[in-house]
Parts: sequence; C-alpha cells; structure tokens
Amino acid sequence: MDTSTTDSRFASEAEEKEYKKNILKIALFVGELMIKNGAETSRVEDSVLRICRSQGFYHANVFTTPTVVIISDEKFDGFCFMKTIDKRGINLNKISMLNNFSREFCSVKNPDIDKSIAELYEIDRAKPYPLWFFYSCTGLASACFACLLGGNQFQNFIFTFIVAIIGDIIYDQTMKISSISAFSCVVASFVITILGVVLTELHIINTPTMLIVGSIMPLLPGVAVIKSIRDLISGNLISGISRVFEAFMILLSIASGVGVVLDLWFKLGGVL
Repeated sequence: MDTSTTDSRFASEAEEKEYKKNILKIALFVGELMIKNGAETSRVEDSVLRICRSQGFYHANVFTTPTVVIISDEKFDGFCFMKTIDKRGINLNKISMLNNFSREFCSVKNPDIDKSIAELYEIDRAKPYPLWFFYSCTGLASACFACLLGGNQFQNFIFTFIVAIIGDIIYDQTMKISSISAFSCVVASFVITILGVVLTELHIINTPTMLIVGSIMPLLPGVAVIKSIRDLISGNLISGISRVFEAFMILLSIASGVGVVLDLWFKLGGVL
C-alpha cells in the first residue's frame, strides 16, 4: 500500500474523530445550559439527540438528571462526556435562545464549530432582566396574590409588596453563600414571618396571615412540581423522583421557617 494513501486515510479518520468529539461537546454544552435554565428532562434529551443526529451521529445516547448530563456513543471506539450541574434556575429567555440555536445548528451540515461554541457562551452570558424590575414584579405578584386570599386592605398590599421583595433578596443573597435552596428557603421564610409578626404587633396590619402567604409565594417550587410530573409521565423516572424530592424538601423548609416563628409567637401570647 502506498504510504501517502495510508497517511491520508489516518488523517481523515483523525479529523472525523475530532469533528465527532466537537459535536458531542456542543450537544453536551446545550444540554447543560438547558438544565441550568429550567428545561425539563425530555426536552433536554430531545435537543441533544437532534444535534448529534443532524450531523450523522445516530449512535449517540444521552442520560440526563437535574444534576448531570452524560453523552456517549455506543460504538466500540465511541466517546463519552459527562457534565455535573451544581446550580439551576429558571430563565425562559435562555431556553428560547437555546431552542433557536439547536434548530439553526441542526439545519446546517458541517457547521462552524468555533462559531457555535462562541454563540453558546454568548447565550450563557446573556443578561437577565434588571434586578429592580425582577424584584418589583415579584413584590407586585405577591401583593396581588395576598389580595386574592382576602388581604384586601391597603396596608396589607403595600407591606406584602415590601416584605416579598425583602424575602426574595435574602433568598438570593443566601444562595450566593450556601448554594443550598432548602437552607435559603428556611432563612427567607423565617425573616418573612418575623416581619409579618412585627408589623402585626405594631398594629400596622391586623393579622400576618395574608402577608406571610403572599410573600412566600415566590419561594414555592411550583415549576419543579410540574416538571417532575412531566418527567414521570414521559418515563424519566430518576429525574422525576429527584425533582419531587427536591420540591418536597423546599416545601418542608418553608414550612419550618414559618412554623418556628409562629410557634414562638403563639407561646408569647400572639393571636392570628
């Protein structure tokens, strides 16, 4: 066999492997960003597999949970990549941007790898809404919810708006220190309940009930519960059960923070 022919064949095989490795890394990056920003497991797996298959890699497998993404090739000489995920949140704008990226990527043969990776980093660094706008909407939604439950006095509306913002700020700051959502929920709900009791003792509001209920609404894991149900229905049992357990722990943390303060207040003579 001609030496030049052998060298070119080995070179093409090496280039193919490198290209395949890059595609799997891009798919892994997309899956990581989707989970970080609140996508459900079935959507993550579908997007990752579509990216791989669009470039001719039909033997790719993906395993996804809320804390890890694993992509592998079932061929004998296949690659395997894994990424652990420590922090998760909800950013539907980034989810939409990632969906658009995956559609455009899948529609192109032999895409520019460097450009695609740079675009994913740009999506990852995309700035969310300004904090003042985020906190204002949080406080307004909490105050309106308190009104729906019967806290229709002007004082209840105003102070629920303020206390909900304070609770959300405390939650965010605690997450920066501990990165444990259950602990952050305990601290935030504890402070919210204390503020509600203090305002009641100062006779600014009649009862802390509606203020507390409205202010803890942003802490409740409603999205996590819905995602867990969707994961269980779609057959992602590990992901669904883990999300259910996470939601249960957050609910227990909120109840603990509120219950401790109210129990102490009742023992000191407080009345709802």
